[in-house]
Amino acid sequence: MASTETLLLAAAVILGAAFVQGVTGFGHALLAIGLLTMLFGSGEAILILSVMAPAIAIVVFVRHWRRVDWKEVLVVAGPLCLVGLPLGIWLFAYVDKAALTRAVGIFLIVSAGYFLSPFAPKPRKLPWPVGATAGALGGFIGGVASTGGPPVVLYLNAQEMRKEVRMGVLQAVFVLGSVVKVAMLVPTGLMTRPILLHSAILIPPMVLGSYLGQLLFDRLPGESIRTAALVMLLGIGVVLVF
Repeated sequence: MASTETLLLAAAVILGAAFVQGVTGFGHALLAIGLLTMLFGSGEAILILSVMAPAIAIVVFVRHWRRVDWKEVLVVAGPLCLVGLPLGIWLFAYVDKAALTRAVGIFLIVSAGYFLSPFAPKPRKLPWPVGATAGALGGFIGGVASTGGPPVVLYLNAQEMRKEVRMGVLQAVFVLGSVVKVAMLVPTGLMTRPILLHSAILIPPMVLGSYLGQLLFDRLPGESIRTAALVMLLGIGVVLVF
């Protein structure tokens, strides 16, 4: 069991990261992993965030489920859960995680930078193979390095859809993907009692942070949220590379 000071610091980290996810729809694990690693170690931090991932996605999803485009969810979540995640978890011990992290960072810098540039096309309906590829890639990266959200976020932000629909689809994909990942991790014996206990303690600040983030989401126009998500992806890309 971690000390009270450690848990209070972790709660503050989770609160802030959950607030960002409540506004943009993603970023909880990407923002929290660095500081949680310093508090718990990399292995436990990844597992704690894996346990909490379905919880935070559900908290945001319940506010938007009526607006979800379920066809879009299936296009992305099917390849993510059935192809990308199993492959990533299977290859977890064999992939150079540092090299993969840098590659993801470069991909985010180039793609997010392009969509923020004056040359970027306006959001439009993309063919389903693009969504399926984004889902499979996101699942693979998520299985290996727990940073699989960005490919899916980029795809959905390139799509023409209302902010509520985008948020609902994104959270539905995250719920399905994170539940499948936890189910695949349970038989490994990695989900120990301290990890489950620490995760349970950190759920209240996560719920509060995501709720406050959703209050801001309701007040911001869709284009502002899309721009904020792309800027955040660009910043995350820089951090992953350097």
